[in-house]
Amino acid sequence: MIQDCYIFSLILLIVVYSLLQKQIQMNKVLSQEAICMEQQAAKAKLADILETITDAFVALDPNSCYTYINHKAEQIFNCHTTDLIGKSIWEVFPETSKYKFYQIYHQAVTEQRVIHMEEYYAPFDRWVEYCMYPSTEGVSILFQDVTRRKSAEIALEASERRYRSLVIATSQAVWIADKNGMINEQSDVQIKEGEWLNAIHPEDRELTQLLWTEAVKTKNLYFSEYRVRVADGSYRFFAARGVPILNANNEIQEWIGTCTDITERKLAQQVLQQINDELEIKVEERTAELQKLNEDLKRSNQELEQFAYVASHDLQEPLRSVTSYTQLLEKEYQHRLNDSAQEYLAYIVDGAKRMQQLIQDLLAYSRVGTCTQEFVLVDCNMALSLALSNLHVAIAESQAIITHDPLPKLLADKTQMVQLFQNLVGNAIKFCPKEPPKIHIGALRRDGGTGEVAREFLTPNSPFPIPDSQWLIWVQDNGIGIKSRYLERIFEVFRRLHTRREFPGTGIGLAICKKIVERHGGCIWAESEPGVRTVFYFTLNTD
Repeated sequence: MIQDCYIFSLILLIVVYSLLQKQIQMNKVLSQEAICMEQQAAKAKLADILETITDAFVALDPNSCYTYINHKAEQIFNCHTTDLIGKSIWEVFPETSKYKFYQIYHQAVTEQRVIHMEEYYAPFDRWVEYCMYPSTEGVSILFQDVTRRKSAEIALEASERRYRSLVIATSQAVWIADKNGMINEQSDVQIKEGEWLNAIHPEDRELTQLLWTEAVKTKNLYFSEYRVRVADGSYRFFAARGVPILNANNEIQEWIGTCTDITERKLAQQVLQQINDELEIKVEERTAELQKLNEDLKRSNQELEQFAYVASHDLQEPLRSVTSYTQLLEKEYQHRLNDSAQEYLAYIVDGAKRMQQLIQDLLAYSRVGTCTQEFVLVDCNMALSLALSNLHVAIAESQAIITHDPLPKLLADKTQMVQLFQNLVGNAIKFCPKEPPKIHIGALRRDGGTGEVAREFLTPNSPFPIPDSQWLIWVQDNGIGIKSRYLERIFEVFRRLHTRREFPGTGIGLAICKKIVERHGGCIWAESEPGVRTVFYFTLNTD
């Protein structure tokens, strides 16, 4: 009986032990499953975190094969995860072995330490920043695209290098000051803080300070020229320029400027100013001398004109007496005089008449500048008509054919305009002795010198360019003409090209024309083809 109880207890013990083992085994399985689930949850949470971060992330096993790639990395690689998982990084990106990344990766694995680096990766055309975290299970790498930042840094570095090169190359001193004008230690200008104003010449300080204060107040460019005391104690001229650098709040952050030594330029300006002052004095003295000479010349001309007028007027009276008594003597005693005496009397009368005509022409010449009328609006067509009326005897005797273009209305001396046309037309009649004279009076107004009409009258003696404010008038004949070497001399007083027996006259008519035209602000000249024609041109102002 006892033995049976013992056997039952043993069997029961074995059953309980078996149940306990099963329970322990079951608990172990449940524990492992729980741990696995926790690990999976942790991995899922980690994956969620890695997918949401802005950095790219990859995980590599000890053989450098991809075990995980987040979405950002996919974007950078331009590859899908399934194309990379399980593959070696050196197989997928073989060109990586040529970059610094390859060395740093193996250094991190070997030394088992975190390494940070950045590098330009040409296949992606990007700057990439890496953080490598090695472990026994492989390497985790965080990386991001920093191309924009690196491009900005490179541009800034290049700008700074250019700026520094410019500073080194230029002869100007560069300065940097704070918003209050305190010189920065980075400046090329070696002036202690707060002492820059003291280095300026006392006479220039007030204006310099005023200009600086105004520039700070208005946030505008600063410019000033002043004398600065240099190391040897002397003063040199400098030109200072400053540009305000404003922050986001439109407030002055600092000033950047230059100082240029302009001493040589200033000295040259002073010398030039001294020369100009001396020249102005000489010019004033010379101007005063010229004014005095002009006044003397004007007075002399007036005296000469007055003398010519008085002499011409007073000489006519005795000539009239000579002519009158000679004619009386010839009339009363003609029958008592032999042929020689009558010939002599004829010479006396002819000489007296020519002398009287000469005096009258001199009187007319002197009156051009003295006995003048105020300018009024003159119709040149009417002036020509009066001149032709005065020449009606000569026109009738020579059977002259005279035509004219429409002539302008000008501000002029009416009497002198009549005399001008009368002298020129009278000359044309006189110097055409063999055939009926054909005379044409033309007129045009300059069109600025570009038209066909203007070019037609560009002759060797033309004083072109003729202003647009002048009229060009000409008198053309078919007479004997004038040799070219005499064209400039025919306007001189008493200048004759023929004997009195060939052509009568005193040689003053053209000189009077020249004086009349010049009084009206114009000029006169002639062109001629000997034996064919002569053309007298003259210009007159429109107002």
